[in-house]
Amino acid sequence: MKKTSIALVLGSLLAANAFASPSTHDQLTRLAQDIVQAGAHEDPLMATSLGIPGLDGELPVASESRRAAHIAERKGWITKIDAIKAAAGSSISLVDADDAKLLHAQIDEDLDGLLVRESDRKDYAGPALAVVNAVYTQFLHVPIAGRDGATAADVTRAWADISARLEKAPAYIEAAQKLVTHPGRLYGIAGQQQIDGAPDFLDSALTDAARQQLAADPAAFKRFTVARDGVLATLASTAAFIKANVDRWPDNFAMGKAAYDQMLQREQLLPYTSKDIEGMARDELAHGWAEEAWLKSLAATRKVAFGAETGGGMAPSGPALIDYYRDRIADLRKFVVDHDVVTLPDWLGTIAVVETPKFLQPVSPGASMDSPRLFSTSTNGYYFITPPESLKDAADRLDMNEDFDRDRILQTAAHEAMPGHFLQLSIAHRHSDYIRKIQGSGVFAEGWAFYGEEMFVRLGLYGDDLDGRLQAARWERVRGARVIVDIKMASGEWTIAQAAKFFEEQAGFTKSASQAAVTGYALHPGYVIAYTVGRLQLEELLAEYQHRMGDKGSLRDFHDRLLSYGTTPFSVVGPELLADLDKPASAVRAVANY
Repeated sequence: MKKTSIALVLGSLLAANAFASPSTHDQLTRLAQDIVQAGAHEDPLMATSLGIPGLDGELPVASESRRAAHIAERKGWITKIDAIKAAAGSSISLVDADDAKLLHAQIDEDLDGLLVRESDRKDYAGPALAVVNAVYTQFLHVPIAGRDGATAADVTRAWADISARLEKAPAYIEAAQKLVTHPGRLYGIAGQQQIDGAPDFLDSALTDAARQQLAADPAAFKRFTVARDGVLATLASTAAFIKANVDRWPDNFAMGKAAYDQMLQREQLLPYTSKDIEGMARDELAHGWAEEAWLKSLAATRKVAFGAETGGGMAPSGPALIDYYRDRIADLRKFVVDHDVVTLPDWLGTIAVVETPKFLQPVSPGASMDSPRLFSTSTNGYYFITPPESLKDAADRLDMNEDFDRDRILQTAAHEAMPGHFLQLSIAHRHSDYIRKIQGSGVFAEGWAFYGEEMFVRLGLYGDDLDGRLQAARWERVRGARVIVDIKMASGEWTIAQAAKFFEEQAGFTKSASQAAVTGYALHPGYVIAYTVGRLQLEELLAEYQHRMGDKGSLRDFHDRLLSYGTTPFSVVGPELLADLDKPASAVRAVANY
């Protein structure tokens, strides 16, 4: 009798468990996975950037009906998120509530891009450049037979995908350009500059690689060249159309103050208005000027001039520059370890230093970084540099965008590579919580990298050298000035000319560089605030951590915890980090696979 009762009870429990509803966390995770997979199939260019396999030979379907369906689908996802939250009620955990909030903000950003900012309606060059960027990503990740387990068949497949995408590109570009119903002048000018540089990649580096890797398959190489020429012709016609019409197009970039504030709070989950952020920026700008004044006084006392002599020495020119960058990144890695800044995982990959392709140089005059792709098995990334035409001329100008000496290269590489974006994003991409894994908060990423620049000054990276410290002060001015510019332009308060004049005066850029910079900010409103806002939120969190932990805390413990929450807004990271202080950092890191 007793045994029968136990068996019945167990059977009932197992049956109930078999038909139990998925947990809130599981429902949110499945929805996030569905969103990513649906997005990848709707836009295979996105799949390539994320490292999702199987779609590298495809292109999106561009039409008004598909655009409308895209919007409707995302509104449906919002409804599902709200329903999952409502079903959980007050019992929802902090992590699940935050995950729902993060997913909601991601979809809001997508919807606002289509319904409020409408960049796809404004950017005539956008479809062509999207294809070139995707093919460049494929080029960077073309396998080499015998390396990292790649086979000859993998190489053949990779080039077949590139050729297939190039074959489909003219039709896709022409269809997508029909959606550009109110093209913007600034989009056209910037886009034409990039298109002008695209043949340098398609007809040289890409073609050279295809010729080498397809040498044993003339038919495959012929297929590639025919497809490439079709794209080059489409790029040429796109550039010609822009040139013929761009002067008649309106600037068409201001979104208005209300939309800007909505973006801050709804998409970026910031507890601020544009007025709040402008105040932060003006404080930062003033502090940058003050830092520079102190350094100039110190230089005068020492009777030295700023430049390579006070910055660890001039970098070499020519081919040796790439190796010099690699060595500086190695120096930074050693500095991080020696100064107990943050735990470096054993699985961390390598960073290949390469020259920025010409089609990207108009929008990326300085250094930049590509982290390991989100869903790729590779742990390696790329560090892009745009070498100055003359290192000496750059040094004579104390150029802001051109790294000519050791300390300036160290500062930039600290931001982009170690312990900046490469380290932080490599860790974030391994998170066990799928929703955290797919986050990409610019405020967190840029805030962390900007914070690291000043931290390294304080920890003694440059020793007694002054040039690296001057560069840090000047970039603080740049970050403050461009936030003000971003807010004023996006709200419609300033014209491009007004913004460029202010930026030239406050940031120290040349007139032409200032014009190019503010044009870029106008086309991507709300991004450059990330550095200023992110650093402040990070420092506020560090202050609260110090207050609560006292002597039990350490800089490495804080950084290890901080990087364990993914590339996630501080409004989510902060409360979760503070709630987890009773757990050892190793336990928090374990959840993030860090």
